[in-house]
Amino acid sequence: MSHLNNMSRFFLAIALLGSLAACGNGTPASTSPGVKLVQNAAASGLPIIVEFGAVGCASCREMKIVLDSVVRRTQGRANVLNIDISKDMDAADAYRIQLIPTQVFFDAHGNEIERHMGILTEAGVIARLGLSDTSK
Repeated sequence: MSHLNNMSRFFLAIALLGSLAACGNGTPASTSPGVKLVQNAAASGLPIIVEFGAVGCASCREMKIVLDSVVRRTQGRANVLNIDISKDMDAADAYRIQLIPTQVFFDAHGNEIERHMGILTEAGVIARLGLSDTSK
């Protein structure tokens, strides 16, 4: 590896750490309040979206507005959760969050089905939850 410059070594180290983290047993640590929140929501039998963000993130604040509208439009047919990773880094680590905002979607059985990084529209969230929009 002597031919790699410092920046290349840095990115290689990050990639290796990510690979090691992905080799876990797939069950997030239950000590995190955010992880417990997701586990409790999974017991409801409803689809779930978990928004991982932070108060200081402008895009995360935009997603909060979108998700507030999703809550109104889906009328209790889904769990819409928000985890502030600045307050719960263990949840961010458990769900391997690399960028905020990140939305993680779970089916009604609690299985992760999709993730998205960045901002989504209301229609995009509702469609990924597998629900129809009842507001129209």
